[in-house]
Amino acid sequence: MKLKIAIVFFMLLSLDMCAQFVNPEIVVNEMPVITMGVCKKESREQFLKQVDKLKTEVEEEITLRKSKSKTNSKGLDEQAAKNMMNQMGYAVSDADIQKMKTAGKEEKKAMADQMMQQYMNMSVDEAKKAAKMSPEAQKAWGEAMSTEMMAEAQTNPEKNKAMQKSNMNLFELAQEQSQIAQKIQLSTQKFAEQLEEFNKLKEKTLNEYEACLKKIDKDYENKINFDLGSTYAEAIESQKNTCYQTCCGYLTPKYHAILLERFNTMIALGDDYNRMDVITNELAGATTGTENKVIEPGLTYLEALLNYILHLQDLPAPYFLTK
Repeated sequence: MKLKIAIVFFMLLSLDMCAQFVNPEIVVNEMPVITMGVCKKESREQFLKQVDKLKTEVEEEITLRKSKSKTNSKGLDEQAAKNMMNQMGYAVSDADIQKMKTAGKEEKKAMADQMMQQYMNMSVDEAKKAAKMSPEAQKAWGEAMSTEMMAEAQTNPEKNKAMQKSNMNLFELAQEQSQIAQKIQLSTQKFAEQLEEFNKLKEKTLNEYEACLKKIDKDYENKINFDLGSTYAEAIESQKNTCYQTCCGYLTPKYHAILLERFNTMIALGDDYNRMDVITNELAGATTGTENKVIEPGLTYLEALLNYILHLQDLPAPYFLTK
C-alpha cells in the first residue's frame, strides 16, 4: 500500500515538474492578444495580469536556461585551445593546458620552443628573427617554409583532408548562422520602424487627448460659481472618459495591428530562432571537440518572445481616468 502511494506521489510530482517547464511553443499558445477591451478598466486589469504572469514564467525559464548554459560552458576555453592544437598536429594534453595557464614566462617559452621544434622544426627565437627580416628575406624564408609544409602534407594527406573537411563544415555553419541572423535582424528592424512611426502618431493623439481634458476643465471653471450639484460633476467625469475612449479607441487598433504582424513574423521565424541555438552549439562542438551545449535550445526564441511581451505591457493610451 505504501509503495502504491509513493508511486502515485512520484507521478503527481513528475506531472507538476512537466507543467512548470516552459518552452517557446507553450508561450506562443498562451500569448495574450490586445483587444478594444483594454480601454475598459476591468478588462484591462485582467489583460495586464495575464501578461505579467506569462512574463514572470518566461523570465524564470530564461534564467534557468542561461544558468545551465553557463555551467555547460565552464572549461571550454581550455578545451577549445587543446582541440585546435591537436587538429593542427600538436599533441597537447589537459595537463599541458593547465601547465600553460600556471607557468611562468620562461617556462611558457620553453614549452612553446619544444612544440615548435617538434612540429615546425624551428624555435620561438627563430620565428622572432624571421619577423625582423627584410621583406625580401621574409619572402624567401616563407617560400622555404611553404615547400617544407607541402612536402609534409604529401606524406600525410589524410590528416590534411580531415582538417579541410572540418574547416569547410565550420565555414558552412558560420555562413548559415550569418544568413539567419540577417533574416531575424531585418524583421526586428521593420518592427522598430513601425513602432517609431506609431509613437509619432501616439504623441500627436495624446496631445489631442490632453487638449480635450483642458477644454472640459475650462468649461467647468466658467460655471464653478453656480451650484450645479453632483449631476454636473458626473457629467464632467463622463466627458473626460469620452476623451479617453476616443484616444484609446483610435490608438489601440493600430497598436494591435503592429503587434499582431510582429507576432506572426516571430512564429514564422520560430525554426530560425531554434536553428541559431543548434548552430551555436555545433560551432562550439567543432571548436572544442565536445558535445556540451553552450546555449540551451530554445533560449534565443524565448528571449525574442520576452521582448514581445514587454511591448504587450506598454499599452498605447493612458488609462488612469477610466472605469
